[in-house]
Amino acid sequence: MSKFGFIFLAGSLFLHTHSLAQLSTGVDAIDQVRQEMRTVPTNDENSMHRQSVLFSWFRHMIHRGMDLSSLHEAGLILSQWGPVKPEHYPVLDEAYAQMEELLEHPNFISEVRGDPNSFSENVSETDWPVFGGGRSQSGFSPDAGPVTGEVAWKFPAGLAWYAAAAVEDGRVYVASPGLRTLLYCLDEQTGRPVWTTEQDGLQIYSTPKAASRLVIQDDRVVIRATSGSWEYEKQADGQIVFTDRAKHIFHIDKASGEVVEQTDANRVDYRRGYAPVSGDEDWIAFPRSRLDLTKRPATVGMLDTVCVKNTADGTGWEMRVGELFGDILMDGDLAVAGTDEGKLYALNLNGQQRVKWVYQASGPIRCTPAVAEDLLVAATETGMLLGIDRESGALRWSTRLNQGNPRAFHLFSSPVIEQGKIFIGSATKELYCVDLQSGRLCWKAETDDWVRARPFVLEDKVYAATLSGQVHCMQYNDSSVRALWSVQAGEHQIFADLSGSERGVLVSSSELFLYSLNPQDGQLQWKHSLLECSYEDGERMVADVVAGGGDFQSPPTVCDGIVYAGTPSRFVFAVDAASGEEIWRFETSGQVSGAPGVQDGRVYFGQQGGNDEMFCVDARTGDPIWTSHPGWVWVSSMPDEGRVFAGTVDGRIIALDAGNGQELWEHKTNGGVYPSPAVDADKVYTGSWDGGYYALNKFSGVLEWVYSCPYPDSAAGTLWKGRFIARTQKSLTAIDPNTGKKIWNFVDPRTKTGHTRMNSTPSHSGDYTFASTTIDHDGVAMGARLFCLDTHTGKELWHYDGAGGWTGSVCTPETVICGSSTDHFVTCLALEPNPDGSPRILWRTKVGGIFQESIPAVSGRRAYVLCTDGYLYAFQ
Repeated sequence: MSKFGFIFLAGSLFLHTHSLAQLSTGVDAIDQVRQEMRTVPTNDENSMHRQSVLFSWFRHMIHRGMDLSSLHEAGLILSQWGPVKPEHYPVLDEAYAQMEELLEHPNFISEVRGDPNSFSENVSETDWPVFGGGRSQSGFSPDAGPVTGEVAWKFPAGLAWYAAAAVEDGRVYVASPGLRTLLYCLDEQTGRPVWTTEQDGLQIYSTPKAASRLVIQDDRVVIRATSGSWEYEKQADGQIVFTDRAKHIFHIDKASGEVVEQTDANRVDYRRGYAPVSGDEDWIAFPRSRLDLTKRPATVGMLDTVCVKNTADGTGWEMRVGELFGDILMDGDLAVAGTDEGKLYALNLNGQQRVKWVYQASGPIRCTPAVAEDLLVAATETGMLLGIDRESGALRWSTRLNQGNPRAFHLFSSPVIEQGKIFIGSATKELYCVDLQSGRLCWKAETDDWVRARPFVLEDKVYAATLSGQVHCMQYNDSSVRALWSVQAGEHQIFADLSGSERGVLVSSSELFLYSLNPQDGQLQWKHSLLECSYEDGERMVADVVAGGGDFQSPPTVCDGIVYAGTPSRFVFAVDAASGEEIWRFETSGQVSGAPGVQDGRVYFGQQGGNDEMFCVDARTGDPIWTSHPGWVWVSSMPDEGRVFAGTVDGRIIALDAGNGQELWEHKTNGGVYPSPAVDADKVYTGSWDGGYYALNKFSGVLEWVYSCPYPDSAAGTLWKGRFIARTQKSLTAIDPNTGKKIWNFVDPRTKTGHTRMNSTPSHSGDYTFASTTIDHDGVAMGARLFCLDTHTGKELWHYDGAGGWTGSVCTPETVICGSSTDHFVTCLALEPNPDGSPRILWRTKVGGIFQESIPAVSGRRAYVLCTDGYLYAFQ
């Protein structure tokens, strides 16, 4: 540490003599800490905040395209899990000093355009139908791949953002899913912040993500967050300890924005995308599960238990009712919940008799019920709207609105009741108005896309938003409706319920902007980013990142001119490979993180965060063919020889019949199965969090060997040149696929200095193997490095800084293509380096975000990859 002792002195002198007022980052929190550091030393009270803000500054500079390689050594030290240690305070101070120097003397990474005539002799166009391109998962395509690096198109894949804004007394409250921010309070007229609730998160998997509607009380705002996989809390003595508690309901003071209380509500997996909570001044209600992914094997629990707590003394009760996908409706002395089994429960808040009544509907109830004039209104996935007597539970009327949509998990928006009318949107691209007392359909209006957000009603106008990002205003009466205006609110889907007042219609979009639209003409009044940011030439430069965990993980696949991608918005999309136009979408109950597997005109995929379903759909239409029930499936689906191989979060390696989804065999492990399975003629290979890679007979499931190693995770093993090559936490290991014996092992040399991670799938071409590492990707987003190794020996041949990291590479006969989990670039390198041994860049393109566990798919002269800015990109 003698070196950093000297650096601390130099850095301190720099901070005390340099005028910070000369340059602003455009991000208030960063500039405030920079100012404070001029006079206040780093200490135990401020170090965690300064570390969190420094990481935001890193992200902000990276988004601007800045080269932060000079910070990598400090990053290796500061990226340890949890807050920075006191002995590393000088490193923290020096990192700020270096960032000041970069701010004043920026060093931007340049884009590079490739030669359009490169590899013109290679005209092949090969499908990439499964993860890694084929059953060996080698990441190799015989095609040329993209040669210029230009973006051919980008498709908005979206985030499952259902957190609606709330307005009261001229203030707007809206959740932020950020690592550093929980909640914004904005002026309703101007959109300017009144206050911000910070949470100073450090790692995305250890920081909860605010993702709920808001409960507005007299002096508090209540919000709920989804869970990170591992979380820590600060004790009274200042020590940081990892905890199993999940205090994810936050009670926030309305005047100051400070968190004054937290309620333990157990975990909601972040891949669900939404964390329900509801309530009033006296009660808080939420569905609870029994989720713990760190257990061996994991406890995977659905949100199936209604929990109610009294806000005065914290007492309450809970009752298990079945899977819940909507909020619990609080109405006077009742809590009302609709379940996936089609039961509507009316539960007494007080007294000994908990159940007031139960109504059994004809199909699942997945939207939040509504109530008015002693009528409860609920909608089913079979297309029915129900009016139920609040006191008795008797059906007063039922109205069929449509025949449903087999590709939609949520058919309807939640209903809203105004002026004796029910307004509800549908995945049939329709908005309905129904008379409350009789159930008579007054009118229906066609819209341009699915309506998922609950409509908003203001006098004689109803506002509806669709998954295309359009907001429609319609004027209505008892029997008819006419369109007044339609505007585009961003490019992404709108899932969150609309809200507002006569001052503005509030639209919370899945591109993480809150829009205020003029109710009269739809003109934009203001917009506010839900992630901490600045703006350059009108473009948002984010300094925060979505917390909870990695969302944009699904690697795309390509078959017969169609690109298939799973998304955090709970959809699988089929997109025309030439134009980027949507062909179809299919909705599940949770996030689709694996690559959809395509074979024989069928697409196979699972989900995590929702129910236990896995799907097979028609490749051309998206219509369902069969549904299986293996549980949560994070991994990519690998179809091969009439079987579909996958793994489950609760630890099973499985083979399903590709024709009907029936389970053929299982092998139980003691940890979650996350590496996507590779297959050869006889065996299937994958790993488990129990610390082993498994080789199983693919026909019988009989175990052939186990290779023990630390923590097989989401990086998949590959089969290449007679080797099974897999990541083993901090190294890459080549294993004999016949015996399970180690052949060679490669470790990033930087591991001797600090904390590096290897969690990306390798790729191969000829005698080359490409693997990447990064400085701990859960904390500091920097230090991605792509290594070229000799496949036979595991020896390093060359490396390139700035590509890879959390994301894997793909290869062609001449090139290796890789995004970056630390920089906003996609880079194409020649397999053969320059004469001096340095990597040869063929093209490099800046995009709007980093890349997580999505890796590119190559077909013909294009590559396709899913980015954290919410887009599926096509490069040419």
